[in-house]
Amino acid sequence: MIFNKDNKGNKELRELTGSYYANNDFSKVKGQIDLVAAEVADLIGKPVYKKAEKLYQDSATGEDDLELIRRVQQPIAIMATLRMYQRNDLSHEDSGRKFKIDPENEKLPWEWQLDRDDERHLEDYYTAVDSLIRFLNTSDIPEWKETDTYKQAQIMLIRSGREFEDYFPIGRSERTYLLLLPFMREVQMMYTKKNYGSEWDTLLAAACTDDARYAACKATALLAVSLAMKRMQLTVIPAGVMRQYIAENGAMNSKASSVREVKQIAAWLEEDGKMWLNEMKRARDGGESEFPLLPKNDRKNKFMSL
Repeated sequence: MIFNKDNKGNKELRELTGSYYANNDFSKVKGQIDLVAAEVADLIGKPVYKKAEKLYQDSATGEDDLELIRRVQQPIAIMATLRMYQRNDLSHEDSGRKFKIDPENEKLPWEWQLDRDDERHLEDYYTAVDSLIRFLNTSDIPEWKETDTYKQAQIMLIRSGREFEDYFPIGRSERTYLLLLPFMREVQMMYTKKNYGSEWDTLLAAACTDDARYAACKATALLAVSLAMKRMQLTVIPAGVMRQYIAENGAMNSKASSVREVKQIAAWLEEDGKMWLNEMKRARDGGESEFPLLPKNDRKNKFMSL
């Protein structure tokens, strides 16, 4: 385990989360730490996690080693403590689940307060994961460079969450980028590469300012998100990002989205992606880009683009 060396687990959790009580019983959160640690290890690769864990157990003192340990610890600490809080809202006894409260010193929070607290913890977790992945991308850690995830990203047109943001808003999330990576690879193989032709390797090496590369990246991003929404709906994209995108395009303003709305957004993205494929081919052949002055709207649609 990457926590609780010398029985200082509560202190570590307090420093990493800023909210965990130092006098809590560490054994109550230990099980959640094990589960979340396995999830983070799957995301960054087990060799990377094992390296951080060994450095922690060996009392590493190097600046880079300590940075790796802390970056791996933080998302685990945030998510593990959140899950512990959620499970402790009710006590689980032989006679069933119960809610216990001291009416003189405590007050039951409203459901919306619990939801907001959960959302803030999740945002902190996603931020910590993004920070961890950015750190690994800029490091010289061989265990990370040898992961399938890192190698796969290096053969893509778009190679990071920060770069993906130039073509579709995902909040610069490296975690979301990794979730979209399989869809990007599929789109790149089935659409972008086939449409571009024999000079594909030249396009991969081209500067980001190249018009053909920009159009290819734009098409890849839009089609990948569309594909992800069709297969996974909104679960792959941060909820706040999609609510903002959908609201700006006139679809809805509520938190929840219907299946019909999801399909509509996916169709918009697919249509835009195919348009950018045409722009890619036009730029490849040396032609000038042509953009419609007005969007094409169908009177049968519930929504329209402006």
